[in-house]
Formats: sequence, structure tokens, C-alpha cells
Amino acid sequence: MNVTLIHHSGVLIELEHKSLLFDYYEGPLNINLDQPLYIFASHAHYDHYSSKIFSIKHPHKTYILSDDIKTHHDHVTVSPHHHYTIDDVEIDTLFSTDQGVAFVIHTEGKSLYFAGDLHFWYWIGEPDQDNNWQRDHYLEEIGHLTNEHFDLSCVVVDDRLEGAWLYGLEEFLKRVKTDYVLPIHYFGNYNLSKRLKKEFHTDQTTILYPDHDGYKVVL
Repeated sequence: MNVTLIHHSGVLIELEHKSLLFDYYEGPLNINLDQPLYIFASHAHYDHYSSKIFSIKHPHKTYILSDDIKTHHDHVTVSPHHHYTIDDVEIDTLFSTDQGVAFVIHTEGKSLYFAGDLHFWYWIGEPDQDNNWQRDHYLEEIGHLTNEHFDLSCVVVDDRLEGAWLYGLEEFLKRVKTDYVLPIHYFGNYNLSKRLKKEFHTDQTTILYPDHDGYKVVL
């Protein structure tokens, strides 16, 4: 399994027989034209979706878009808490604590999680009622994953949350089994990987530390 963090939350996962592209909106793309391409967009925010995905040149592409994305292009619309089968790709969706969905993917014997903007968005200084809502709904959603064991989980790590920047990752790993975690939502600030390596330690999984756009790893 080849994994590329293109930029921010844009991730390309290349399996033996297909490629999966998540939340692409900018950055160089190098996609295998000889196998099917499945293009996912978790929600309509500018940093997770761009209409330029419809200009990707590929002979066999399928779009899977959250129901808040409106377009006339052919696509499969997905909503929270539903199951979809597209070819041999099994897709389950979660409710995002921000907008749209998170994706759980099973295909080719691999189990993958892509958060989109599902996260514990604890904003310091915001009303307790808002932060408690974030906590409760985040824990409820990742509670659906306790019976999963992912090969790779793409999980939000965002230092705009200041002292709460690790809350989401910590709670995720308390409840969910995953072999690898790829942090997403860096906004290009790859110094965050250095900070993550220094300040967060776990024996439960292997954390990947992207240090540039186009970061690649073979898992």
C-alpha cells in the first residue's frame, strides 16, 4: 500500500488493484492510469474539496461526495451513518462534528479510516456548551469504530486548537485499533510533525510524521 500526503488533508492511497484519493484540492497528482480511481470528498469546505477534481484525467474514475457538495457532475452522494457498496469498495460513513462525513473503507483486504473534519474541535475560550457538544459527538462517532482494526487511519491534528490540539488523537487511540496513523489537516505547517514526535508518545500504533507536501510511505 503506497500512501501520499499531497497537501493538508489530500491523501492518495494506492492499493494493488485500485487508487483512492481523499479530499484533494491542490498539489501535484501522479495517479496510476492503469487501475480504477475512486475520488472521495468528505465535505464542501475549500480545504477539502475543489471542483478541479472533475478535471482529473483518468479513464476509470468514480466520485464519492458528501451530500453537502452540490454539482451536476456524475457522482455517488453519501450521507452520515450509511453503508455503500461501489464495485468491491465497501464504504461506511460517520457524522462529522464540523461538516459532511468521515469515511470507513474496506477493500482488497484493507481497512482504512479517513476523518475529513470529524474531530474533537475543542476551541479554548469557546462556551463550555459548545466544547462539550464537540466532545460528546466526537466520542459517539468514534465509538462506532471500536470493533474495527484499521491498517491506516488519517486523523486530524490541528495546532490551531492550542492546548487542546491533541485531544482528538488521544481519544481516538484510546478507543480505536489502527496499525498506522497519518496526521492530516496541517495547512502545510510540517513543523507540527516535529512537535507531535516530541510531545505525543504511544505504544498502541505507529505514528507517521509527514515533513513536506508529497510525503510518501509504503505500508
